[in-house]
Amino acid sequence: MNPYARFSLVSNTVSAALVLGALALYGPAGLEAAAASSGGSGPAMWAALAAGVGVLVVFWVTMTEAIFPSLFRFDSVRRLVLGKYYMEGTWLQAERGDGVTRMSVIDIQPKGRRFSFTGYSLNEDLEIESNTRIEFSRFDWPFMVYKHRNSLSDGADGLAEGVGELQFEMNRSSARRYNGFLQFVRNEQRLKIEGVKLRSGREIKRLRSLEGRREIFSKYWELFFNRSIAGPARPETTVPQAPAAASERPLPVMEEAMAGGEPAFTERRVAEQPPRADSDGVIPRRRASDWRREAAPAPD
Repeated sequence: MNPYARFSLVSNTVSAALVLGALALYGPAGLEAAAASSGGSGPAMWAALAAGVGVLVVFWVTMTEAIFPSLFRFDSVRRLVLGKYYMEGTWLQAERGDGVTRMSVIDIQPKGRRFSFTGYSLNEDLEIESNTRIEFSRFDWPFMVYKHRNSLSDGADGLAEGVGELQFEMNRSSARRYNGFLQFVRNEQRLKIEGVKLRSGREIKRLRSLEGRREIFSKYWELFFNRSIAGPARPETTVPQAPAAASERPLPVMEEAMAGGEPAFTERRVAEQPPRADSDGVIPRRRASDWRREAAPAPD
């Protein structure tokens, strides 16, 4: 069953009810007015009846092709008509395959009695890899089979056209998840897909900016693939070293030796020693007895 057949059913049923109600209320009076205006002439009366039928047909067409399609643009009306089969909105879709890991933003938007299905895919570096537009779909709830076209492919890679199938999960309220696959026509690549509907208005709004898109993708990338999304490479930073204390600084001799040169001669200062006399004329250290001997008076 295609849930979108409900729109035609609702518009035709309501239009028919209004036409039948108008005939029941104003039919007898209209026949009397037609007979009076025609003066009892058969052709004139039939012409008046034909005019009345023409008015009802125009009213029917106006209701089904103009009035109700304009009403079906409102989200509240579409929710009321589709009920638990309501699946329009913004979805995030995870795609897995042979060497392929990416996510897509899928927009399912109202289009009269039908819907439009568009999206774009990004890799782990948040680079756009493909655009998707549905050209044909067969919707038999909970399955949707569709043909899609990638406008970013030139066809040489075989990824310009493909088919896909989705299965929406049954829910008491509205559809919130789906799973399925993508198959490309001229390429053997087949991707498994899984989608989740965004129900937060904040998340949908954040997807419109680059910073917000990285935030939302990082969150759902980890949920889908059980790992964090790759971030941009950060430049290496050098941690400044605190200046060394004076006691820890190398001596000039050591600095020159570390630089590979010959160490310069440095004179070490030592405590002064009292002179002492020896064979080389060096005066030895004097004792206390020597001082007493010198202080004593000489004998007469």
